[in-house]
Amino acid sequence: MTARDYARWLTPLGFVVLVGGWILAVVAFVAIGTETCTTVAVPLAGEVEACTDTSATSVVLLVVIGFAATVGSMFLLGLRFMLQALSKIEENTRK
Repeated sequence: MTARDYARWLTPLGFVVLVGGWILAVVAFVAIGTETCTTVAVPLAGEVEACTDTSATSVVLLVVIGFAATVGSMFLLGLRFMLQALSKIEENTRK
């Protein structure tokens, strides 16, 4: 395989990484970003409802996974352009 053949595969791979990463980020946001409430029995106070909110954690996770997917796809597309440039240099050198 030549550099041009590898460059052809990097464009769809870059888009799969971008779209798949953002889908994963949204799924993680929905799965983690919930409010969980439980009833706790306190000896003198009776039963108390205690709630835990994980919305801040899910937003941070959404941003981190989405940013990593975006940067990863940009690296793949940058590699594609570099391979195309190397292919053109090779063609001009052979002439």
